[in-house]
Amino acid sequence: MKIRFSIIYSALFLSLVLTSAFPLAITAQTRPTPKLKIEIPKLVARVNGVEIESKYIEFRLNQISRKVNRPLTVQEKTSIVKDLIEKEVVRELVNQQGKKEKLKIENEIIEKELAALRATYSSEEEFNTALTARNINLEDIKKSMQIDINARQLLNEQIKGKITIADNEVKKYYDDNKPKFVRPEAYHTRHILAAYFPPEALRNQTIKELQKNKEYFARLAEEKIDKVVDELKKGADFEELAKTHSDDESSRDNGGDLDFIYKGVFEASFDEAAGKLKPGETSGKIQTRFGFHVIQLIDKKPSETATFDEMKPGIQKHLFMEEAKKQVAAYVEKLRQTAKIETFF
Repeated sequence: MKIRFSIIYSALFLSLVLTSAFPLAITAQTRPTPKLKIEIPKLVARVNGVEIESKYIEFRLNQISRKVNRPLTVQEKTSIVKDLIEKEVVRELVNQQGKKEKLKIENEIIEKELAALRATYSSEEEFNTALTARNINLEDIKKSMQIDINARQLLNEQIKGKITIADNEVKKYYDDNKPKFVRPEAYHTRHILAAYFPPEALRNQTIKELQKNKEYFARLAEEKIDKVVDELKKGADFEELAKTHSDDESSRDNGGDLDFIYKGVFEASFDEAAGKLKPGETSGKIQTRFGFHVIQLIDKKPSETATFDEMKPGIQKHLFMEEAKKQVAAYVEKLRQTAKIETFF
């Protein structure tokens, strides 16, 4: 039997192709490193005479920077900006073709995406401040989203109904790649983080100020976690301490609950500490690239190999995405051959 995928899969994939820009190298740092400002020209590219301004690049760069719990280096920022410019070029190139084919975009789709963007900020004020700081208004954002949606729709049309994944392809991939499906030991933990750069400092201080005060922040973080360890030794409730003391905003409200995390996802120091604990036990102070932690083990699972039936949907999607990526790349390259593209960074 052959599986023909819903266009939803391609929409998801194409959305990642057009908007994702987060080099893996960023996650490989061990400690914060010095960062200097990079100069981005006002005009970063031109596609068939249509200019792409730096304010869109700077806005997206700011979104990425907010997701990283430390300042970015010059090398990282340069790499991200180049990647963002390339994606903006592709978006504009495909958008121009979409206009030629007169694709319709419903306003409610734009409003839905705008609402999702707003939700990534802690308040409307923070959202508006981010726009103002980069000389962008709501109409600029809507225009950018319209380009994005237009491009996705066109690319969806290019691959719609053209990709099928046969069951024997899925089974062959599973058999040929069984080591990939070995699940390592997993730990269900809670943690309390005292970050090198706490969220409040990241929001309210400049990069220069953060770098100048990094040793001060590191000292405060260690003092903070030492106090947490002392409170736990006195019998304090771990979940309640996490809610009031942790700098990890993604898990704080859940009492620091990280759910099951496979061994190797976090740093060795974290895995080593978790591996020594029994369910219900709490570690001492642990140091990672993010800061200082205390963890509590809730449960653990042994290493095991996932069955074919468990992995089949994921493999189908993976194979679909790989083929979609090839077809999209071929289509974009075809558009490039007749386009005039200039970049200035």
